[in-house]
Amino acid sequence: EALQKMVDELKSAPAATQPEVNTPEALRRAMLQQLGIIKMVAETPTEQNREMLRKISSIESDTDGELVNWDNVYELINTLYAGFYDKLQAAYSDLLTPKEKQIIVLMVAGFSTKEIGVITRQTTSTIYVRKSSIRKKIGVPEKQDIVAFLREKTSD
Repeated sequence: EALQKMVDELKSAPAATQPEVNTPEALRRAMLQQLGIIKMVAETPTEQNREMLRKISSIESDTDGELVNWDNVYELINTLYAGFYDKLQAAYSDLLTPKEKQIIVLMVAGFSTKEIGVITRQTTSTIYVRKSSIRKKIGVPEKQDIVAFLREKTSD
């Protein structure tokens, strides 16, 4: 219900109250709002919410049965987090599977393990296993945060 209300409010808001999209801050707000909708669906994974997310995601392009359009998510991550996805690709594309890259970008955006599981259609335990695999593949020390490690390694 809250998600539907949020979508309805966005549609009915007068143009004057919507920020100019040509400013970087407005673009960032819009992108954060899109990630917020994805996060809200993941927090309350009812079939109705999943279907709504599919519809929202498929407005721009086909999602091939996925809950989200990953190309759009990668673009959001690049814009919001200083080109993080492109840097991840450049440094680790040969080591990581597509699912592992999806998990990493959702971690960067602050999604919980449970939320990542909902969005990627995997169990929470599978996400933990994949995180361990990511840690080993890219050489993250046992006690270090994966995202902090990657940000450090991919910083300019």
